[in-house]
Amino acid sequence: MDLGIRGKAALVTGGSRGIGFAIARRLLAEGARVAICGRDEARLAEAKSALSTDGEVIAIRCDTADAEQRAAFVSRSASEFGRIDILVNNAGTHVRGSLDSMREEDLQRQLNDKLFGFLGMIREVLPHMRHAGDGRIVNIIGQATRHPHPDRMPSGIANAAAQAMTKSVADAVARDNIRVNSVCPQYVETDIITATLAKEMRERNIDRATAASGFTRANVLGRLGQPEEIADLVAFIVSDRANFVTGSSVSIDGGYNRYVFG
Repeated sequence: MDLGIRGKAALVTGGSRGIGFAIARRLLAEGARVAICGRDEARLAEAKSALSTDGEVIAIRCDTADAEQRAAFVSRSASEFGRIDILVNNAGTHVRGSLDSMREEDLQRQLNDKLFGFLGMIREVLPHMRHAGDGRIVNIIGQATRHPHPDRMPSGIANAAAQAMTKSVADAVARDNIRVNSVCPQYVETDIITATLAKEMRERNIDRATAASGFTRANVLGRLGQPEEIADLVAFIVSDRANFVTGSSVSIDGGYNRYVFG
């Protein structure tokens, strides 16, 4: 199926590894030109080298929580590509903390990445999309927006805020033919989970399947998701095949969220 994004210019934040890297690779495979950003210069260079075999890609160091760096990333990308058609907001951290242990700076850090970083990137790309009369924006927001955990309070609060922002922005720009949606993954096999499993295996002297069971038993499919599966969904949502989809939030979690509505 032709997704209709060949030749379009896409920005993927947090694109040097994990879900962001997989999304960048998938969009390149569809013929899009892709700019990725991240905080780690060495990791960005490695990601660019790996992705360059798939298509036209640029890599720019950027902390999306910083307004000046956001502006520079978008400006340089627009200069290189001559346009910006797609934005995938994926950059972010995962800060743990309970009601008793969470510090205000922990919550602020999470909000700076997930809320202000996402919103700031959207505001930077909007002039380019409005000029073109078309745009597609996807925010990667964890399932904590629907099912917050008491030991991950910063993440739950920030994700809920980002979800509300997504719907508000979708309403605000719909008549500009700019579609804004969110994708909500859960328990995807990224570096964070891989490191967690390795630690469990080492400290408890157990095999990988046993270490992973705390994640895999949380969904009806009984396994971890793969970054490439998230990338496939994102590629569809930003495609011409999804031109009537906006303001939506799509779960991709192996059934983890099956009993929660909204």
